[in-house]
Amino acid sequence: MKVKTVVPKHNSNQVAKVMKKVFEQYDFCKRTPGDSEREEYVRKVKAAVSSLGGDERNLVTQRYMIDFYRLDYQVYNFHFNPSISKDTYTKIRERAFLKLFVLLSENGLIQN
Repeated sequence: MKVKTVVPKHNSNQVAKVMKKVFEQYDFCKRTPGDSEREEYVRKVKAAVSSLGGDERNLVTQRYMIDFYRLDYQVYNFHFNPSISKDTYTKIRERAFLKLFVLLSENGLIQN
């Protein structure tokens, strides 16, 4: 028995690079309001992140949206209760990034 694959195949390293650029731009747009295009970008990224599940949303919010310069180890050691391992953190981040990549591509914020 086979299950039809509807999730697009992407290189996780490429997806991570793109998503980090998205959040770098998000941080810039969030800290320089006043332009309707930047505000719309922030709104779309927030909406996509809010659609994620609990751990995925927590990871992305803590690592990339609250303080862009926060480090991975700070998040998995101090912002999860109980703390999680680096490997678990990486798995959660990869799932979250793939979901966000698809959502933001559909919303036009990422162009292939």
